Amino acid sequence: MCLIVKTNDSSSVKENLIKSAYENNSDGFGIMYLRKDRVVTQKIVPKSSKDIVQLFDQYKEMKIPMGLHWRFTTTGSSNKGNCHPFSVLNTETHGRDVFLMHNGAKLPTPMIDKDKSDTHQYVKYVLRPMLSNNPDLLYNADWQEMIADSIGSDKLLFLDSKTKKFTIINEDEGELLENDMWLSNTYSLSRGVGMDYDPVTDTLSNNIMPYGNSSIWNSKSYKPTYGTRSDNDWGWDEVYDSGYDYDKETFKSQSNTFEISKEGELYNLADLYGATSDEIDEIVKRNPSGTSDMLHDLVYATQDEIYDSVSELEQLKFNSKGGNK
Repeated sequence: MCLIVKTNDSSSVKENLIKSAYENNSDGFGIMYLRKDRVVTQKIVPKSSKDIVQLFDQYKEMKIPMGLHWRFTTTGSSNKGNCHPFSVLNTETHGRDVFLMHNGAKLPTPMIDKDKSDTHQYVKYVLRPMLSNNPDLLYNADWQEMIADSIGSDKLLFLDSKTKKFTIINEDEGELLENDMWLSNTYSLSRGVGMDYDPVTDTLSNNIMPYGNSSIWNSKSYKPTYGTRSDNDWGWDEVYDSGYDYDKETFKSQSNTFEISKEGELYNLADLYGATSDEIDEIVKRNPSGTSDMLHDLVYATQDEIYDSVSELEQLKFNSKGGNK
């Protein structure tokens, strides 16, 4: 669900990162940075990673702080208007530019405008009304905490032309690299959709990788297998051959597990019944947005909705044991 990169030096953004970020998040690209007293932005809907490389080459040697965003569409149309960043405030009306980039499943906002993304509508109906009369709320610790609590594990990156500062909400949910580059996540660089990227070693791989230690991911002898996760490094301690080829044969336990492994396919808890641990692992990696939507709906479900979901699951268990015969 998208990727934000915040860097203090635009020349530190590697071409391998750009390529992998595009292949895993190909629905839009945008940048924002400061020039004098304004926030400058540029957005495109790229047809290939080359489009982004060519665009970014214009800014790379400027060696300035910059925010970059690769979009993976979850709501709204895939077009330039839904690409990030979004204008929250502008100098002409509010006396300063404030722009925003978002990474996450779905923001808590009314979905009123047709074909617009949740970020667009969150800016329009939530952030702009709050910040228009008091832009300095952006730096109020209580306000930041309120926003963080309301958006869960989602991340927001603001850029303010007046203070010339970047502000990150839920910064700890991302990853800070040794070169002070901040990534809103790393899973969108290594979910097996396109070229997977290790930001520590600046290497690309075609492997379908488990989440874990980057040194394990990039070992020349590494082959994707499954085992027990370590509490220390989230690598694989006990590795064994699963016997799967990771195509339709991966999902043998029930007929619909292959269908719900497709990216964007919606499903519920009952759809996972009968799936093995390996199959669920594959579903989560192949269909992150569908999984995110399922978990979001479950977390915010009413008591009756939770009861219905659990009842459906219990009925499946009952039927599988011959209870309906």
